Amino acid sequence: MEGEALSSLCTPALVVDVDKVKRNAQRMIERCQKLGVQLRPHMKTHKTLECADIMTGGSRRCVVVSTLAEACFYADHAFDDILYAYSLPFDKVERCAALSERLDLFQILLDHPQALEQLKKRPLRDGRLWHVWLKVDCGNGRAGVLHSEPEALRLAQAIIPDRGCGANGRVRSLWEHLWLQRSGANTGCCPGNHQLDSAVHGKTEGCWHHL
Repeated sequence: MEGEALSSLCTPALVVDVDKVKRNAQRMIERCQKLGVQLRPHMKTHKTLECADIMTGGSRRCVVVSTLAEACFYADHAFDDILYAYSLPFDKVERCAALSERLDLFQILLDHPQALEQLKKRPLRDGRLWHVWLKVDCGNGRAGVLHSEPEALRLAQAIIPDRGCGANGRVRSLWEHLWLQRSGANTGCCPGNHQLDSAVHGKTEGCWHHL
């Protein structure tokens, strides 16, 4: 398509300004480095190796996926440290175990004690641990265990091996969906950057306060 007009494209078509994508990705990488936090970009929208390389700065590490098909796709192409950002489906424990035993680091989400029981029934080979993020609901009602309920803390404690529960797991972090929109009549409405910053800070502080 080089040298041709966009109007010559057959539609529908995906049009990407690669230079803009690279600039935006690099800004995000540098911003996170400055803040001292780990950037973990999500792959679910583009589902491509090219964008994944750009978003990870070529490291092919620390990515988020929404499906096990995505996880396997990126694992097959030498990506590692993959977070499966969907509360563990009981019928997919074996596939998650296979990825956990194959990769240096494969991580899953839990939000219910029954999911933890499923992991107990499937210990990983060679002394490996399940790497678990606790999925919490900070008040928007989308998904996860409600952060202000005692069950959230009990579930986190139950995952930790030295609590004596035999979970063979490790709590790595918390995951929360911050559901915000620029406009619209809903509880997630967020009209501007100031409100966005305030909402993110408030939900994060509330989550850590309770846990």
